[in-house]
Amino acid sequence: MSVVEKQDELTVRPLTGAGGCAVWGIDITKLDDAGYSQVNDLMLQYGAIALHGQAHATVADLRGFGLHFGDLDVHGFSPTVDGFDDVMTIGQLRSEAWHSDVSWKELPPKYSMLLARKVPSLGGATLYANQYKAYEDLSDTMKAFVEPLFAEHDGRQFDFKLSKHPVTHPVVITHPETGKKALYVNRNFTQRIKGLDRDESQAILEYLFKHTTRAYYQFRIDYEPGTIAIWDNRCVLHSPCPDYDVSEERLMERVTVLTDRRPVQ
Repeated sequence: MSVVEKQDELTVRPLTGAGGCAVWGIDITKLDDAGYSQVNDLMLQYGAIALHGQAHATVADLRGFGLHFGDLDVHGFSPTVDGFDDVMTIGQLRSEAWHSDVSWKELPPKYSMLLARKVPSLGGATLYANQYKAYEDLSDTMKAFVEPLFAEHDGRQFDFKLSKHPVTHPVVITHPETGKKALYVNRNFTQRIKGLDRDESQAILEYLFKHTTRAYYQFRIDYEPGTIAIWDNRCVLHSPCPDYDVSEERLMERVTVLTDRRPVQ
């Protein structure tokens, strides 16, 4: 889809050639099975979507929407909404930090959903990077080198004790629904590549961290109050974009939907 497309009362506008789309005409509080399938189909096609017009949705509505796609992650180290240990609150974010959510767990999230409650007058978007395209653009020689590799991930930025309990995921994973290959490393949580010396691991990871976030692969979702951004952690990286006035408030609620299997090559 290269231009705005209307399907009955649904409007879908692709964001860039790298991925993402903006959607109007979906109400998460009124979806039937066909509606949920439509959302999932858009996710598989675009990697991340912006559902506009959801300001009326309650925390319970957001949680119920997420639960339709699978069990919800309990992060364990970030603030949550009162009464909901699986609904995070996301406030001011003042640094660029490319990552795939909670890749430091054995079962990392499939989808993350971020509902904007308060947004600054300018800026405050989320940036995304398409990891299908990042993998596809590697040379055949580099693909052959990285595909058999595994990397350790940990959550030391939340609690240094987690550095003693890393989990291992493939450097290249196969998406279980699309069958496409994607790079699966990120600067926040990927610590080292197994089987390589420290210097070798750092050199390869540094190359991959820069490659995976090149402008070629990026797109962004801009928020208004009531926008829900949903992204597929198996094929996109994301980062907050700290381009807004620090005197303005940015407040989001987030749920993350777990996979039912570990990432595989």
